[in-house]
Amino acid sequence: MSDVLAPFRNFLPEEVFKETSWDKCTSLGAGSSSVTLLEPPDRETLTQCVLLARKTNKKVFILGGGFNIAGGDSLPEETIFLRLPKNKNFADIAILSQDDSYCRIRCGSAVSLRQLLLFALEKGYGGASGLSGIPGTVGGAIAMNAGANDVCISQYLLSVTVLPLGPGGEETILSREEISFAYRSAPDIRDNMVVLEALFQFPKVDKEREEFLFHQESLRRKEAPGGRSAGSVFRNPRKGPPAGKLLDECNCKGWEEGAFEVSNIHANWIVRKKDYTGPALEKDLRKLVNRLQNIAADRFDTALVPEIRFINSVSMDKEANKRVKVLVLKGGTSSERDVSLQSGAAVAEALREASYDVREYDIKEFVLTEEMTSWADVVFPVLHGGEGEDGSIQKMLEDAGIRFTASGSTACRKIMDKVVSKKIMDKAGIANAKSIVLTDENAPFPGELKLPFVVKPASEGSTFGIAVVHDESEWKDALSLVFRYGKVALVEEFFKGVETTVGVLDGLALPVIEIRFESEIYDYDAKYEHKFNDTQYLCPPRGIPEDLQKKLQDAALNFYRASGARDILRVDIIANTQSGEFCVLEGNTIPGCTANSLVPKAARAAGISFPELCSRLVRAALSR
Repeated sequence: MSDVLAPFRNFLPEEVFKETSWDKCTSLGAGSSSVTLLEPPDRETLTQCVLLARKTNKKVFILGGGFNIAGGDSLPEETIFLRLPKNKNFADIAILSQDDSYCRIRCGSAVSLRQLLLFALEKGYGGASGLSGIPGTVGGAIAMNAGANDVCISQYLLSVTVLPLGPGGEETILSREEISFAYRSAPDIRDNMVVLEALFQFPKVDKEREEFLFHQESLRRKEAPGGRSAGSVFRNPRKGPPAGKLLDECNCKGWEEGAFEVSNIHANWIVRKKDYTGPALEKDLRKLVNRLQNIAADRFDTALVPEIRFINSVSMDKEANKRVKVLVLKGGTSSERDVSLQSGAAVAEALREASYDVREYDIKEFVLTEEMTSWADVVFPVLHGGEGEDGSIQKMLEDAGIRFTASGSTACRKIMDKVVSKKIMDKAGIANAKSIVLTDENAPFPGELKLPFVVKPASEGSTFGIAVVHDESEWKDALSLVFRYGKVALVEEFFKGVETTVGVLDGLALPVIEIRFESEIYDYDAKYEHKFNDTQYLCPPRGIPEDLQKKLQDAALNFYRASGARDILRVDIIANTQSGEFCVLEGNTIPGCTANSLVPKAARAAGISFPELCSRLVRAALSR
């Protein structure tokens, strides 16, 4: 058994562990390594699995029906694989109410999507027959916002019960309106939550007509290539011919690598060879996918985005990158505009080094442009503060169905607001400073807090508007300064210690950076200008014990998961090296990318170059 699961053996019953192979648990069967799945029989055991994953800082990969998954020739480090069994606890289905207009159905996440639709049809309800040919489970369909024939699953969803993978997360019911659904994606749910059950509402339909539509969809699906496959390999481009037509014109049918070949029936399908006796290697599948991407890029200047999810999130090579179009958004209108211009230029240069087709756009008005909607395959916001980081630009892109890097709008909004962030920390048990919230520019001196304390805007970065108050005589000046940067201020007790920061990349903590400077706080000059500070960035740290570094990394991961962040996050923490205590300050969903920026420094210490770091973010966006 993998060492990754060793800590779980002491706490979970043996029947939870299912030894299997990718050949048996995925439809395509790619990947030569064996795999141990955690398959909890009930919600209580599921919660225990998730708690153990949090405690041991393991990333959870949720395997549904395995229809669009490619396994690996080796297993990704620090990842556990979880699958819900098709039993009464996760595959129950029942009618809650019905009338002449609608029927409400409660459905477990392990129920197949087709089973749900047939159950509704038997009672005379439906409208979603266009989805009946989609394989997979209800949970997977919600996480991917599965769609076909101008219909998507979210249109019929009322609410979903989820178990967050982040720390402190408890079973929660989310309404349809609370979920940021996008084209073929539910970013708030995918990789952040386990779907337990859902409540759907289907309208009354002409049963005979609906049965005919089901039959038509079945006939259409029968025209698809037979044998083992993961369905369509690539998403259809937003504009122009579909992926299958492009590849057909490139004469790709019959191409092969190892156990895999492009179907002679449909050029956008890769199938397993029936007569191949060797192992079905992930590397061969990747090679074939790359070949298809490259010819589409060369012939049609089109970047094809895989529908297949590889469990090993390894960046594709430069040949696969060279026609992917990335629009870097920089500048913005916040007080951090100058830093954003520097960061954006650095990101664009790194992406060009990684062979992407890059354009830079100095955004001064937050509206959709033709470059965003028609040119870019991925939008890469490098916008610090304001509407670029508070979820506004992310919500605009989500609503338009445009893929973009880093966290979604909901997580950005929560993390940018320091007041909301502290509530998340409190709920997740993450250490942070005692504080109060102010909205009154003439607020009285907060005698309930211990001096000194820090006054800062609730939604600003780069230490703009921040002041340290040592006695009551400094109070009014601090208030005057802080309310220049917003209508809400946060006052926190000053925690004395060493300034540190921890980057989180794709759910894994990067090395800790110790920051040494001469001023009282890590202010704008210490960060960027260095007129009065000779700031040092030590990675690995020199003055922080290893056990305390591990605590800081754990805290950063806890906040990453609890906040719903994705792809990348920087978490700022003050650490007391004498007592071993620490205080989490805040998170940053779009960390700086200048020469002195911290996440790139930590990534380099972990062996990840800046071009590779930026490339990982683009690939993560493409996979959504």
